[in-house]
Amino acid sequence: MAEHGVGHEAEEVKEVVWTYTGWAVILLVCVGAGVFIGYELWGDAVTLRADLNKQTEMVGTLKNERETIKSQLALVTRDKEACQRSLQNAGAGGAGASAPAGEAGAAPAAGAGAAPPTGAGPAGAPGAPPR
Repeated sequence: MAEHGVGHEAEEVKEVVWTYTGWAVILLVCVGAGVFIGYELWGDAVTLRADLNKQTEMVGTLKNERETIKSQLALVTRDKEACQRSLQNAGAGGAGASAPAGEAGAAPAAGAGAAPPTGAGPAGAPGAPPR
């Protein structure tokens, strides 16, 4: 009977091993299915990739627009400063010492002898003298 008890214990060990092996297989199948489903739903991220491409294109477009606006601002600032200088020069030349020299954009004094400035802008511009 001693041999029958040893064989019975071996059967119990085999049964426990098969039970734990079954649990391990079930756990691995569940984890594998979860990883597969997660990859299918979010792993490839087709819609996120499309959104990223659209956002990247929009950022490029906005950068180009910003550079264009910076260039336009620089041109307008240059033109404004040129107009202020010509206005200051015209005011200083026509009014003598009556207009303060330090004020930018100061209008010339409107006196009886003050003449309108001539040649202040390019030919054909409004207010330019006829040729």
